[in-house]
Amino acid sequence: MNLALISGIIATILGAYSTIPYIIAILQKKTRPHQLSWLVFTIMNGIVFFSQFLEGARLSVMMTSVFFVGSLIIFIMSLKYGTRDSSKWDKALFTFALVTIVVWHVTRSNDTAIWLTVLIDLAATTMIILKLRTDPHSEAAQPWIIATVAYIFTILSLTGTSFGILYVRPIYGLVCDATLVLFIFYYSRRSRSKPSVDSPARI
Repeated sequence: MNLALISGIIATILGAYSTIPYIIAILQKKTRPHQLSWLVFTIMNGIVFFSQFLEGARLSVMMTSVFFVGSLIIFIMSLKYGTRDSSKWDKALFTFALVTIVVWHVTRSNDTAIWLTVLIDLAATTMIILKLRTDPHSEAAQPWIIATVAYIFTILSLTGTSFGILYVRPIYGLVCDATLVLFIFYYSRRSRSKPSVDSPARI
């Protein structure tokens, strides 16, 4: 077995595993998924999967297929367990994501689709960061850490492939998820450092 195949398998396993603790955290009410974010993630991962597959990706697209299914499951769960709170920024970002999807549909270009999903992902991730700012404990760090590591192996699964469009998504995913992990720890630590305020007792 070569490095690319081993890395592709590991990335797929980690991608699937990263979804499990997230789903458990939702069921335990430790995580409240943002509905608009996960709707965008579902659409985006579907576009990434099909566009990269049509561009010739095979091993590196295995993890994307897992993320697509996982995102769909989490979005469905968000309808019951998630948050519907949407600021004007959330709505603006969601609109931006929809516009980029329309542009991809019109251009019919797989290369364009891959680049546009970076913009879509950036919009969805920004929604999560805005949610963390108001609700610092609404995201568990573990799933995002596992996903970050999975992206490293996805990049390694492209060993032997000329550097080009197929590297865009995994490199962006690595940077984006790692940044999100930092925000989770930052807002969590900042909330703990704030002086506590007495709140009414719950019955």
